Amino acid sequence: MFIAGCASHPVVHPGKLRKNEKVFGYALSTENIIPILWFRKGLDADTEIGYRIGLPISGSGVDLSRVLLRHENKWDVMNLAWSLTPNNNFDITYYRFKEKEGSSGIFKKKKKKKKKSSRVLWSGGRFMVIPDGVNQDKTPSLRFGFLKGGKLSERFGYEVGYYHDFNSMPFSSVFDTKWNITGNKWKESTRLDSSWNGKYDDYDPMFPGKGKGTPSEYSRMTGLSIQLFYYLGRYDKKDS
Repeated sequence: MFIAGCASHPVVHPGKLRKNEKVFGYALSTENIIPILWFRKGLDADTEIGYRIGLPISGSGVDLSRVLLRHENKWDVMNLAWSLTPNNNFDITYYRFKEKEGSSGIFKKKKKKKKKSSRVLWSGGRFMVIPDGVNQDKTPSLRFGFLKGGKLSERFGYEVGYYHDFNSMPFSSVFDTKWNITGNKWKESTRLDSSWNGKYDDYDPMFPGKGKGTPSEYSRMTGLSIQLFYYLGRYDKKDS
């Protein structure tokens, strides 16, 4: 599962960074085989830039976030991101964050007294473009979908999302187990059914294709994202 996605997405830091203040951590996801390191830096009170470093390279990327609206314990953020993967992708994401009073003790021993702390939950919509994927096809993969996430404690967070390519398969077929049959029976895949009149013949979900290989830019697995974040904290903190 950890090699299925072949795309990557930015890591969320649901907090406010002052100018030149930095945070870092690592993330596990379905998109990458091994963890990626991430760093975020505040450019001003409402803007931050993020970097991701994948090992050896895949999963690396850069993104820019800007707070558009604040109201009490809620704020909206626009994020622009680029990721280096087998299916290099650009993301435009609109997040809505909400801070809630919670307990920081869910990962602590029961004997310890729980301390009150804030939890942050978020949801969002994402437009994703893969202009030139592993198939080297002239037809880009254009995807749209939704995500939900949360920071469960001072150290741990998560995000789950799915972004669908409506050109490469109908949304009603997302859970069709025979949409792309692998192996020698690949011609029996429902995406090749004559009832589609060849509409999806050129959108092979596999690379190099014909029932063999890894997920291409047209695979539904490329639209699936499950991320687990670990926040290591702040470093090189400046008040300027």
